[in-house]
Amino acid sequence: MASQRFLAVDLGAESGRGVVAEFDGERVALSEIGRFETGRGREDLGPDGVRRWDFARIGGEVEALLTKASGDGALHGVGVDSWGVDHGFLNADGVLLAPPVAYRDLSHAAAHEDVLSRITREELWDATGIQPLSFNTLYQIAARQKDSPEVLDRARRLLLIPDLLHNVLTGKRSLVVEGTNASTTQMQRPGVGGWNTDLLDRLGLPSHFLGEVVSPGSRVGETLGGIPVYAPGTHDTASAVAATPVKSGERWAFLSSGTWSLLGAELPAPVLSREAMKRGFSNEGGVAGTTRFLKNIMGLWLVQECRRSLAKTTGRQFTYPELVTLAEAARPDGPLIDAVAPRFLAPADMAEEIRAACAETGQTLPADAGALIRCCLESLAMAYRLSLRDLGRLLGEEFDVLHVIGGGSQNLLLNQWTADACGVTVKSGPSEATALGNALGQLVASGAVTDWTQAREVSRRSADVSTFVPDPARQAQWAQREREIVKLWAK
Repeated sequence: MASQRFLAVDLGAESGRGVVAEFDGERVALSEIGRFETGRGREDLGPDGVRRWDFARIGGEVEALLTKASGDGALHGVGVDSWGVDHGFLNADGVLLAPPVAYRDLSHAAAHEDVLSRITREELWDATGIQPLSFNTLYQIAARQKDSPEVLDRARRLLLIPDLLHNVLTGKRSLVVEGTNASTTQMQRPGVGGWNTDLLDRLGLPSHFLGEVVSPGSRVGETLGGIPVYAPGTHDTASAVAATPVKSGERWAFLSSGTWSLLGAELPAPVLSREAMKRGFSNEGGVAGTTRFLKNIMGLWLVQECRRSLAKTTGRQFTYPELVTLAEAARPDGPLIDAVAPRFLAPADMAEEIRAACAETGQTLPADAGALIRCCLESLAMAYRLSLRDLGRLLGEEFDVLHVIGGGSQNLLLNQWTADACGVTVKSGPSEATALGNALGQLVASGAVTDWTQAREVSRRSADVSTFVPDPARQAQWAQREREIVKLWAK
């Protein structure tokens, strides 16, 4: 068959990029054609003091990527994925009422507390199967009801970030929400799906702007130039997990590693036990009707923000490889922080927040760049160890392979520490799992492959994977470190 070309637009909290995926009937070859900063909304404070995404700029960058990809040859489709929960409201004329609020905006914490004063965590869990994280869409809407109720009144449709961009690409004709991202809002029923309007009614929150939800691998329209626009798994982790190159017979879990780390398993149905709730796991939508049963961990956001902190205090803009080299050379018996703790979501200065956490637990403060980054990476490895063990206990399973996918899979040092800490074989790659999964969703939607099962076979043929085997001696060291740190964290 003749090769087909698709444009996968993959947006992260730090940067967005366009990747052309060329499918020859057997494999997908990826080539990045452009990258731009998305910003985190930290500096984009509006007159109301709210952190917002510069959506007009982001939309313009995406349209420029489409123009570039089209100029290099015929395109058979385009689709967008991004982080979850963030959204915008369109009015009756299809106009965006305000730039989307960034999920790290501090107003969401107060709204979160207010909602939890009116409904128990257990009731929220039963209604949604999602952990009540302060940045979830549910609490964002509660915050908007307090600070800008006129926007909610005028809103006729809520669209999440990828859906908003599909709306832009189709000339404002696409008004649907894709299901994997919708599942992150904490406004859907677990398993069966669909908006939980009963929950919103109970909380006194409007729901009139909630529209149709479509499955990943759906056509949502076409550009003005006639290029099909497809919704892949629009939540970046959903696309990444869809591209995991699993082999038959593997007892596997996934770790999507990027700004966030999401560790979990792909299941046929949600897990709604009270123990799953207590252990901090969520049930998010996957492709082909699956559930991504996972836990949110702060991820390489810790390193990204420490890099910003170091730039301010040292005047030096370290590269990420430089930071990893410094971390490897630092002392191995340094401090550890709880990489799941909400305090690291949006601190004013990450390095100072980490040092404060170390001081509170009586640990040595990481003084220089190497010690600071080593603290971040080893703390992530410890969080993976604890979370993978919880996952196995909740599911009654043992895992022998942890697939590390996404950009963080390129961190070879963290991969080895993760293998040692977790005591399982780590298979890292593809680093471009999200873009590959986005492309696979377009292959399914376009009919280039029969279904998601065939799409994963394409992924296995397309992906480069590296293997990291745990060292028994270092496993014992991690077990001892766990005993020590748990005592310190408990104080």
